[in-house]
Amino acid sequence: MRKRFKGRHHKTGSNIFKLIILILIIILSFIITFKFLFNKLNKSINLNQEKYLNYLVNDAFGRYKLEDLKILSSTDFLLKYSFGLNKINTGLVEKEVELPQDKIEVVPSEQIEEPVINTDPIIYIFNSHQTEEYKSSFLENFNINNTVLLASYILKEYLADLNLYSIVEENSIVDVLNANGWKYGSSYKASRILLEEASKNNPSLKYFIDLHRDSASYERTTLDIEGVKYAKVLFVIGLKNENYEKNLAMATAIDTKLKEYNPSISRGIIKKEGKGVNGIYNQDFNENTILIEVGGQYNSIEEVNNTLKVLANIIYTYIGERENAEKEK
Repeated sequence: MRKRFKGRHHKTGSNIFKLIILILIIILSFIITFKFLFNKLNKSINLNQEKYLNYLVNDAFGRYKLEDLKILSSTDFLLKYSFGLNKINTGLVEKEVELPQDKIEVVPSEQIEEPVINTDPIIYIFNSHQTEEYKSSFLENFNINNTVLLASYILKEYLADLNLYSIVEENSIVDVLNANGWKYGSSYKASRILLEEASKNNPSLKYFIDLHRDSASYERTTLDIEGVKYAKVLFVIGLKNENYEKNLAMATAIDTKLKEYNPSISRGIIKKEGKGVNGIYNQDFNENTILIEVGGQYNSIEEVNNTLKVLANIIYTYIGERENAEKEK
């Protein structure tokens, strides 16, 4: 019995040793074959670096693309991957002018002067009713609320793309109300405190935009242009402000330019006074202070975004014309 047991043990050990040898041979064969095929492939195919990097980015991050990562700080990237707006289409057409090759004059790079861009903020964007919300969306799952504050940041990004710099008020209106023992009806008093503080700390500020949204029906606050939906704009001017005519002039100029883009994208200007309304809306602070309502509670953030891109271009044009007019005086 003892001899038979020893014989089996010896035979079992021999089989394990042979199995290990076989596994090592297979692994070694795989490595040699892989290296041979890789070298052959590398020599026969000229890999496009851009395509290869694109493949790696897509494989690692799924929905991201290499060209998007290259413009990480741009508005389109922010809206596409942070706000979920996969396609930004506002109806604005960018025209490209092709010049004949013999008409193109090549200027040496050392003779080209870089444009001087003033990065000092000249626009202050705030929200007296900071918690006003738009239509709910999946963004709330990521703790991103579709409020007018979010709209302010979108507007800021579009203005920055035009080299027009602004500040968005980040302090909480609710905190200011609570600190002073005020109710919601005193929101304009609360925003006035932040408005004055921002102006004091940023002397370059010249224009002040209080961004809101309306509470009207979806039909009243939405425009469809060739399948693209926009949140309509409404301007509010308080007649209790003694110098409201100057604020009205600014609102009228922007409203006119919006209607030149599309007659229906703006709902016009509403003038408020009397019992039950604020009637000033902090517009007595500066003649360049206006209140703009973009869309309503039933509009999506994409519809608001479409309008803000147009609005940013209109504001850019308005300020450019005004600044040039002041220089000529």
